Amino acid sequence: MSETLRQSLDLELFWEYRAVLFGGLLFNAGIFACAAAAALALGLCAALLRVSLARPLRWVGTVYVELFRNAPDYVMLVWVHFVLPLLLGVALRTRIEFHPFLSAVVALGLVYSGYFAETFRAGIQSIPKGNIEAGRAVGMSERLILSRITLPQVVRRMVPEALNIFVSLFKATTIVSLIAVPDLMYRVSMVTQQEMRPLPLYTGAALTYFVVIFVVATLLRWASERWRRTVLV
Repeated sequence: MSETLRQSLDLELFWEYRAVLFGGLLFNAGIFACAAAAALALGLCAALLRVSLARPLRWVGTVYVELFRNAPDYVMLVWVHFVLPLLLGVALRTRIEFHPFLSAVVALGLVYSGYFAETFRAGIQSIPKGNIEAGRAVGMSERLILSRITLPQVVRRMVPEALNIFVSLFKATTIVSLIAVPDLMYRVSMVTQQEMRPLPLYTGAALTYFVVIFVVATLLRWASERWRRTVLV
């Protein structure tokens, strides 16, 4: 029994397919990068709505944040890939299909934009009002105050929480195989059907994700702390 278990957990099979599986990991990285960019942009816009002086805009920002921040990753992924094209097709009276990569980026970007929006909002509201008033006193426009005074301070303050959101976002890319995105988990499942040895393949995938997330998160935290100390000096 022990010999059978040892053979089942032998990671040489995972290493044998390393080229194919590494290509899948690159899909995870690509989805993460695109979804992170979308989440940051949408999150910043939603945060600005949330702190707007106009009540209707604040209401729109609040609805947006609560909707997407509380939407499960899996549900949003399936809805964007299967339901949204149908709705758009009916509205435009044409057949629309989303590429799985696009669906994954849109779904994860929307979900995590809700988290980034709250992080941006907390950072904006933590800026001393005296800094903004000083900018207005010297004749700076609201847009210039935002880009020169507010955002630089917000970025420095939100880095620790943003890193946690980035880690969660990368973890979420592991479910995109559900809509046939050829990521690491999708390719592992394909190889498993061929080799009929799931233990070493799925164990290898789990260890790969752990190592990648741990190493990247550690390096990012080290770099961010060094950057923050440099800025404060």
